[in-house]
Amino acid sequence: MSRPRAVPVVVWLIVLLHLAVMLGQTAVFPNVRSPDERQHVDLILQVRQGDAWPWPGPGTAYVTQGVTAGGFVDADSLDGPQHLADRDDVPPRGERPSYLDAGGPATMTAEGPDGVAPVFNQLVQHPPLYYLMGAGVVSLLPGWQDAPLDQVWLLLRWWNALLALPLPLLLFATARRLRLPEPLPVAAALAPLAVPELTHLESAVNNDNLLVVLGACATLLVTRVLTGDLGRRTALLLGLVSTLALLTKGFALMFPAWILLAYLVAGWRHRERLRSAVTSLLVVAVTTVPGVAWWVRNVVVHGMLQPHGTHATPPDLTPVFGWSDGGHVWLGRFAERMVTLFFVQDHAAARAHDVSWWMARVALVLVLAGLTTALVRRPVPRLTALVLLFPVPALAGIVARGSWEQFAAFGDVGAAQQGRYLYTGLVGLLVIALAGAAVLRPAWRRAAPLVVLVLAGGMHLAYQHDVWRLYWWPADGGGLGAFGRAVAAVGHWYPFPAAVLVAVVAAGLALALAVGVWCARTAVGPTPPGPGTGPGRAAGTPGAATDPVVAA
Repeated sequence: MSRPRAVPVVVWLIVLLHLAVMLGQTAVFPNVRSPDERQHVDLILQVRQGDAWPWPGPGTAYVTQGVTAGGFVDADSLDGPQHLADRDDVPPRGERPSYLDAGGPATMTAEGPDGVAPVFNQLVQHPPLYYLMGAGVVSLLPGWQDAPLDQVWLLLRWWNALLALPLPLLLFATARRLRLPEPLPVAAALAPLAVPELTHLESAVNNDNLLVVLGACATLLVTRVLTGDLGRRTALLLGLVSTLALLTKGFALMFPAWILLAYLVAGWRHRERLRSAVTSLLVVAVTTVPGVAWWVRNVVVHGMLQPHGTHATPPDLTPVFGWSDGGHVWLGRFAERMVTLFFVQDHAAARAHDVSWWMARVALVLVLAGLTTALVRRPVPRLTALVLLFPVPALAGIVARGSWEQFAAFGDVGAAQQGRYLYTGLVGLLVIALAGAAVLRPAWRRAAPLVVLVLAGGMHLAYQHDVWRLYWWPADGGGLGAFGRAVAAVGHWYPFPAAVLVAVVAAGLALALAVGVWCARTAVGPTPPGPGTGPGRAAGTPGAATDPVVAA
């Protein structure tokens, strides 16, 4: 067997750049300002204390008062710019309240239509794996209950960044397994940086982060199956990843259908090895049983596949509204939100057509152009491409069904419309989109990593412009003076010494420069032949399981 080719140094630099971007964003976005972040942190802390283990039933878990110590802004939709640079009520670093200072496990209450009521933690609708892991991280911090909670919060954010660390490497490996010509696998490794909302989510406390990396692992393993690896080791790994995903979030329920589809395609392609395909599929099925068991338990115990976190009994979802009652408004908003909130975030829920909104459309056009080219010109076999893309429409269908159910029952045209819900299928989407560049002439294809890097820079500049204006910019300032006050505010709010943040930013700039130099030199220099473009082999042709590109 041939020796596997090493991962290029530039890919490791991209992995570190990805990490630096995530760690930098932990400072830019105040605590609680990521989707449901307060509830995620709260549930982790409740599991650590033993208050949420065994796992609570739906409608029985409430946000605790102590978690309010971790944030200094509103967790709900904002009513406009926050001008955090003007605030002087945030205690100095190290003197901020702890979990116990803020009330500890006492139940948080809020004014509602029926008066004062406890605040539900609806996240008990999810399986517990992510929260058990988070509780394990907190257990490594002695005396965490008495420490400033913003520091504990930041450590949990760093843990989430480490969870997402291998994503560029998994994209690179998937592109290489598909035998995309050089330097497209490097461009694939860069692609996550062009999705600012992804790196923002990765820098926050959210169970999506575990599911996204498990989805990326599953995509690489499915790619191996589609390219001829019908071995039991790959099947065992695929079943293990699926079980972990099923114990993380309900979107993983599409994994069994996806994996079955992959093995059907592989078995049809390699009919002489049909027995191996069937045996491996059985291995996947058996290994996935523990994950499936959680959802079977939900049906037995709660009477539904996924319970509603705020209702002990299933709510009445009898349809009241139909298409004529605003269905077209629901559909338009669904399409717009799924695109915008895939690439960027609308933290004020204003749906403003700001600069980041427009950049999301630029990125969408590029992705659609790549997908169309890949499916028409077939640098990757079309069936392979369709199987790898399957998670995106499957996830979109799950989200659309849930959102329409809420509209039909309650008339809510905007429920559950988050583009981030598609991230589990991110690797297949981005790799196949980049595969469209394989049809370009080599001189043009060399520029692919540079184009992705420039796009990522433009996306982040637009995103950060809008975010800094919303959160940090002083009310009465403009120019360099206002920017300096905003930067000083970020440094003051940061839970760790400012030197840590300066080191993260400096490392990120140095890594971006190094990667940029490599991309620029590659764009103007000769391109070595890609792994799928040598004599006698067309780009995208599936390789054998013993191919040097894929040998593990």
